[in-house]
Amino acid sequence: MLISGSSKSVSRLLNDIKNAAPYKVNALIVGPTGAGKELVAQYLHDWSNRHGNMVSVNCAAIPRELLEAELFGHEKGAFTGAATRRIGRFEEAAGGTLFLDEIGDMPLELQSKILRVIETKSVCRVGSNKEVHVDFRLICATHQNIQDKVKRGEFREDLMYRISVIVLDVPPLKDRIEDFPDLITALCNQIETDGSGLTPPTVNEDGLREMVSHSWPGNVRELKNFLQRAAVLYRDAPINAETVRRLLHLNADRNSEQNALLQATSEIPDVDSEIESDSKNNTDAFENVGLNVLDYGFCLKGFLSDIETELIVAALSVENHNIAGTAKRLALNRTTLIAKMGKYGIK
Repeated sequence: MLISGSSKSVSRLLNDIKNAAPYKVNALIVGPTGAGKELVAQYLHDWSNRHGNMVSVNCAAIPRELLEAELFGHEKGAFTGAATRRIGRFEEAAGGTLFLDEIGDMPLELQSKILRVIETKSVCRVGSNKEVHVDFRLICATHQNIQDKVKRGEFREDLMYRISVIVLDVPPLKDRIEDFPDLITALCNQIETDGSGLTPPTVNEDGLREMVSHSWPGNVRELKNFLQRAAVLYRDAPINAETVRRLLHLNADRNSEQNALLQATSEIPDVDSEIESDSKNNTDAFENVGLNVLDYGFCLKGFLSDIETELIVAALSVENHNIAGTAKRLALNRTTLIAKMGKYGIK
């Protein structure tokens, strides 16, 4: 995917990336969740002269007791379950770029080891006393204020200075509303080619104005999810202002969703009632949940499944695809969440 838009903030960001990309200096990408920090890291790598791969590690998604072995690798028998030698992410990034996402969540006890690797460009696998030299470029990202974490004693000050030779600030979506047309086009093109089988939605001017007025706390990731949701639920109609409001309602908290559905379904008359005389009330009830029964028909089970799917996808995005965090956010058991993901084909 491309960094799309012509706003001043995006133009400045692209210019900073081009200036920093050719040099093997550490870079820190800051910005809110969902704004596209990993995409900026990919640009830095792609526009550099490094021939190795970009290896990504989400420091918040890996349990702290496993993160060290993930980064440094381990020798056979180093700990219970270490049946074979494993190369760590630092070594995998040799000749290329190591991207440490959410560096602000890295355990304090591991930060000193990261600092030493940065200084010596060598790693020691868990269970070994042999140093391995590694040529890598380090790019980090965080949505947190690292300086505040330093003041609270949660992040090493010397490490902060080491990783932030270059600082790239990714703006939130609400600060670049002029980029909406370009972003929608780029995201719709991605939907068309991502193998999902979806047909990208069309957004009319009325719908675009309504979208621009939304704060988009989930940033570009939320916008992408919104367009995917529109492609599923409104395949044959352009996205207007009313549709935008209905679709954004799916981002409400879970209790609000359940209350809205209960209220809507409670207004549907019994099958023994006179359908003809109550058809207007029937239609109003369905419109409360974002559908027009006269145009589309209605399947309650399918509609509830769609909502549950979208809520799970949205929660996974917010939690950076961490299963435990997503289950907690949705008030589900971890095994229940995994079962639901399998049921709905969510990867």
